[in-house]
This record gives sequence, C-alpha cells and structure tokens, in this order.
Amino acid sequence: MDGQEKSPVSAVLADSETGLGFESLQTRLQRYGAGKKRALDMSKYIMENTKSKWDDRKRNTETGKLATKIGNCANFLIFKRYLTVDEVRLHAANFCKKHLLCPFCAMRRGAKYLQVYKQRLDVVLQENPKLRAFMVTLTVKDGENLLERFTHLRKALKKYQEQRRNALKGQRQVEYAKALGGVMSIEIKRGKNSGLWHPHVHMIWLCEDVPSASQLSKEWLELTGDSYIVDVREFYGESVVDGFLEVFKYALKFSDMELSDNWEAFQTLKAKRLVDNFGLFRGVQVPDDLTDDDIDDEYILLLYRFIRGSGFNFVGQGNKAEIMGILYPNSFSNR
Repeated sequence: MDGQEKSPVSAVLADSETGLGFESLQTRLQRYGAGKKRALDMSKYIMENTKSKWDDRKRNTETGKLATKIGNCANFLIFKRYLTVDEVRLHAANFCKKHLLCPFCAMRRGAKYLQVYKQRLDVVLQENPKLRAFMVTLTVKDGENLLERFTHLRKALKKYQEQRRNALKGQRQVEYAKALGGVMSIEIKRGKNSGLWHPHVHMIWLCEDVPSASQLSKEWLELTGDSYIVDVREFYGESVVDGFLEVFKYALKFSDMELSDNWEAFQTLKAKRLVDNFGLFRGVQVPDDLTDDDIDDEYILLLYRFIRGSGFNFVGQGNKAEIMGILYPNSFSNR
C-alpha cells in the first residue's frame, strides 16, 4: 500500500447511515475529514508522480489544475442547523466533483444516488408488491490491461442487455429477462490472488421469479468466453435499500485503492459510465448538486474549516453575511 488509510466510502456512503440530527454531525464530520485527508494525499500524488505542475513556459498544466482542485475540495463546509426540528444539512462547500479521486465528493454523490433511487424504489414496490430484490454479481477474467478488461465487461453486458430485450419480445429466454427493472454499477479493483485488474458488475434485479444461478452462469460464460463466476442472493424487507447502497458504494470507492492504482483507474475510466439502470428504473436522473435538500424552517448557519491533523473544526455561526465575513474577512471589512 501507499501508506494510506482505507477510505470511508467503503464503510459508510450515505448520510442516512447516521441521520441528519445535530448529535450525528460529529460522525459525519469525521467521515468527511477522512475523505478530505485522502483527497489531499491524492492531490500530492498527482503533483509528485505525473507531469510537473508547471510546463516549460511556466503555465499551469491540466494535471496541475486537477491536483489543485482536488486539494482545495472541502476546505470549508457550511451547514444549516434548523431551529425547530433536529436536523443539520450540508448547505455549501467548495466541491471538486471528481468522485473517482475524491472520497468526499464520492460520499456526497452516493448520498444523492441513494436518495433518488429510493424514491423510485418506493413507488415501484408499491405498484408491484410481488417483486423481490436480488443482488447479482457478474465477473470477467482478471487481466493486466484495465481498459481491455473494462471494455470486455461492457461488451458482454451490452450483449446480455440485447438478449434481455429480445426475450421480453418473445424470443429466446434468458435469466436477465426475469428482471423487470434494476440498477447496476461496475467495481474496479485488483484481484485478491492474481494482483491483476478485476472489473466486475454488481446489479440489483427486481423480479417476480427467482433467477437461477446455474443457468445465469451458463449464459454469462457464452457471452464472455472466459468467466462463468456469478453470484445471486436475495434481499429482504428493509435490506433492499441496503442492497442499493451496496451497488452505489462499489462504483464510488476508488479511494480504497493504492494511490497509483486510483490514478490509473481515473485516467482510464474518467469518461466511462459506471452506474446505469434499466426497466422500471429507466429514466432516473441524479442531480449534479451535492448539497442536502433544504427544508422550510428557520435555521442558523454553521461554518467548519479543515485543518490537517485535527479534521474539520468549528469556526463560527450566524447568518449568511456573518459567515461570508468569516470566510472572506478582507472582502467584507471594507463594506
């Protein structure tokens, strides 16, 4: 390892894990602080192990700009503490939105994923009470070339999606057609034994009929030519939401990797889609805004700054003008 701690993304992804009450704020700040620390380590790695921050003409390179943006992410956090209900919601921060490199933005993006998909899930299960939820994992053989292995996985998935659509039209039946809707995410990591790249896909299938793992294995081997390893397990009750949390977590926990692998994965996959949906979940859109939704209630703003070695520290509270005056004292002192 590069001497880095595990990212909090792998353990806790969404804020709903601890709630939004004031007592849970310190737990959230600890997670955010761990994510911020990893982002600083990633920024330093980029600076020291890629092209120099400055080119020959002393101009800031794109890589240097990226490293700076990640390093400056979440330098401060502003929360709304509501006065008549026990809730504290993230109101503002300087987000880098590079969730493949920044655990803080990954956690915030994951919370948004869970929020919008849970809303759709509640509607789907209310309208289709007979549906059962299954976690389905599909793999391909490990390999040295990440892009080649990722492309191989995506092509197999695309073919399987075509077979599903054809089966729903009355053609050859496949296990995938039992899924009336679902979500999927691609996880990238090193194989535990091989040390090679091991991309695989985690999916939530909502089905009335139980998928056959043995038949699924046969169909997947036909598609990939190199892997028959699949896993199917059912979720029950409230754990269906946990299943969605698991799926989104896998696509966002790149910061569990060594820094060098994290950077390579980002370079390879930064323009690739890692989360997708189908069937009853088609059309779900995840908002770009990473802050919490507001509620209609009186509030006071809380300001926290990150200090390496001690995490996020409380700086002050007040209205918007007072908080801006703390953040930018020189700009407001002459007004």
